[in-house]
Amino acid sequence: MTTHRFEEVVCLSTPVRPEDVVSDAYWRVNPDARVTGLAAQEHYRLHGQSEGRRQATNMSEVARIRDEKLKRVKFRKKTPCAREAGKAASYLTEQLVREFRIPEFPPISAHDYGGFIAKMQREHPDWMFLDVGAGLRSTVSSNMVNVDIFDAVSTDVVCVGEELPFADNQFDYIICSATLEHTRRPWDVAREICRVLKPGGTVRVDYPFLQPVHDYPAHYFNATPEGNISLFEKSCDIKNIAVPDHFHPVWTLRWILRVWRDSLPEADRKVFSEMTVGQLMDTDEADMLKQGFCLNLADAARLVIGAGSSLEAVKKTDPVELLPFPQKVGVKARRIRADATRPMRKSRAGQVVRNALRPVLDVCRRNR
Repeated sequence: MTTHRFEEVVCLSTPVRPEDVVSDAYWRVNPDARVTGLAAQEHYRLHGQSEGRRQATNMSEVARIRDEKLKRVKFRKKTPCAREAGKAASYLTEQLVREFRIPEFPPISAHDYGGFIAKMQREHPDWMFLDVGAGLRSTVSSNMVNVDIFDAVSTDVVCVGEELPFADNQFDYIICSATLEHTRRPWDVAREICRVLKPGGTVRVDYPFLQPVHDYPAHYFNATPEGNISLFEKSCDIKNIAVPDHFHPVWTLRWILRVWRDSLPEADRKVFSEMTVGQLMDTDEADMLKQGFCLNLADAARLVIGAGSSLEAVKKTDPVELLPFPQKVGVKARRIRADATRPMRKSRAGQVVRNALRPVLDVCRRNR
């Protein structure tokens, strides 16, 4: 018997002209642009329109739907600060922000659900769906709880996937799409997903394997199909593993080749662009490494599309205790793990790498 009605409302709109920009609605979606000091309409005229920026819409309806669906979910802990009506429930603390290195304005993906998920939501209004790593969605619905590390206009709960705030066995259907590679401990995220999934419920995970580095806001672990299975097989019966069209190797090939080409000096770019697939396949690697399109590939591009990385490290003279992963930990163990990350945070190595990657990652985002 159906007891809930499915509702969906658009939460993003694209201004046709700068005059259509509403300041509060524009800054709600584009908080990073506010630091420019420009008025919202002026920023949209100078930058936002060409960048494809949007603004929030139907905010009162979004707030009402959020309040109603969060009442349907049980939480295992309270938010650090009281949640305002209509606002997202935030479970981020200063410690979590430091431990997971969450920037103030993280880059956030913006994709809509495919027809299958949208159809499932409409057919099962009584089900509760969870989207782990939802990013920015153009609509919000009455039975989909959107989780992310950033309070986007469509976000319902702000938290890290490694510590979901929900009680056990809350959701009928969970999706986690192109998110696990951006988490520091995907095995913990998988464990949390299985914990909050109802017995008999379904989890659908899209996990990239052969993809270049793309930071949203960081990129840690890709996975083979077997790796994807290994994260969930202890708690779930695996029904299917497949490579859908959005993971077809053509995306990887084009992505790598485009980043490679666009990172070369003009003369080398021309030579590289004119090579045939046959030449790339048949020429000896040692010979190609002597040519300009290999010799002059930018170091930042190597970090994005390289076949691997080589690390050298020196053990600290006063090492901290490290915990084996994965394992379920208590409060004390979490504190030890957090302490273990502090020396790493003091080092600027990670930031140096991210700064080097930024120009090439911009290319990646444009060509995703």
